[in-house]
Formats: sequence, structure tokens, C-alpha cells
Amino acid sequence: MLMYSERMKTTSPHVKLDRIALLYAMKAEGTPLAERLGLDAETELHRGLPARVRQGRVGRTEVFLVFNGCDPVHDVDRIGLEHAAVTTWVLAEALKPQIIVNAGTCGGFQARGGAIGTTYLAGGDYLIHDHRIPLPGFDALGISRLPATRFRAVEARLNLPIGPVSSGSSLDATEAERSFFEKEGVVAKDMEAAAIARVAADLHIPLMTMKAVTDLVDHPEPAEDAFLRNLQSTTMKLTDHMEQLVRWIGEGVTEADLKN
Repeated sequence: MLMYSERMKTTSPHVKLDRIALLYAMKAEGTPLAERLGLDAETELHRGLPARVRQGRVGRTEVFLVFNGCDPVHDVDRIGLEHAAVTTWVLAEALKPQIIVNAGTCGGFQARGGAIGTTYLAGGDYLIHDHRIPLPGFDALGISRLPATRFRAVEARLNLPIGPVSSGSSLDATEAERSFFEKEGVVAKDMEAAAIARVAADLHIPLMTMKAVTDLVDHPEPAEDAFLRNLQSTTMKLTDHMEQLVRWIGEGVTEADLKN
């Protein structure tokens, strides 16, 4: 019997996408899309984990919308790299998606044209900015640097900009991290995408990442203040783009269609 990752290698990019997973860290980010698409009430994704899934059919496609879930001790969404990696692994094993779309909010950069509500698709590299391991070889492992797949047809259809996404487990940024963002030309700073990308790459599952700006890293306003003020309005802009994407996939497109 083939292992899961070996089975995924046999999936053709020219097969219509009839089973997709949408992964959000926060319930507030994904619930508006779940409601618009008429997905079922949330259920447990895996016994013992807080991750939850809502599912339904959009056109010819079975859609699974997954949240990392609410931490049972702290009563908040499980945001951050470690929770994203665990949820990605579990949804891959449980749901067998043909593609994963990681959607959510992020910090943006005025210096590279970012504004509140600007929505990006990942392009360039997925990076990690707060794994500082000054040992030979391990330093590169910490940064991760995994090339992002370009979905050029999606970029054109939704008229979305692209750029490198850098992930870390802190909402704010240090001066060293700000220098890293400048050097790498990062357009979106989030807390999950690079971890999701690494697991998806290991399992040979295509990944698309869409992030919308709630706060500006290179603006003096504290990130937490801007995030809380802009979360709802930015989420609605993200939801508009995600709805267009999912309904298009539901018409019977292939992975190749999204890229060309």
C-alpha cells in the first residue's frame, strides 16, 4: 500500500479539483466565507485536537474549511507556526485534499505598496523570520526559504499582487526582523504560512496562500491596535476574493487552470 505522500505524487495537475481544503488560523477570519458558501456546522477534525472543519459542496467541488481551533486552556484561537503545522498534517491525512488554500490576515508594508485591506497571493519564497539558529546549516533551516507556487491565472482573475510571505510566532517585529523584511522584499508578515508550506511540500500537496493586510509593519502604530481595529473590514475583503476563487474552482477547473 502506498504511503500518503506517495499517493499524492500520482495526482495530475490536469484532474479537476473536486476536493479542496481552506485553512484559516482564526475562526473570525474564515466564518464569513463558510456562511456565504453555506457550509455545514463545524465538527471535530481529529479526536483530541481543537481543530474544527466545516464542509459542503460548491458546484462540483467538495469544500472543507478548517480552523486551527480554540485553545481549551487559554480560550483563544491557536495562532502560530506550531499549531499551523499540526493542523496541516491532520487535515492532509483526514481530508485528502487535492489542494490547500491558506487564507488569513497579515501585516503589510507601506514601502512596498501595502495598505489596510490589500490582499496578496504568495510569490517568491515562504520564509521564517524568527527562527534564529546561528549554527552552520541550521541557520538556513531556520529561515526555511521554500519557493511559493505561482497561480498566475488566479492573480489575473482576482487582480491580486504577489510577493514573499514571511512567518513567525509573534504579532510584532524586532528591528532585526524589520531588516530581514527589507532585504527579502517581504510583502506579507503572518504567523502560519511558512509552516503550512513546509508540511504541504513534504506531502506533495499544492498550496496557495492568500493574505490580507490588517496592520502595517513599517508604520508607528502598534500592530495589536491596528489588527483589532481592522480585522473585520479586512476579513470581508479577503472573503470577497476567497469566494470568487472557490466558486471558480467549483465550476470544474484543474490545478493547471489556476496556474496558466
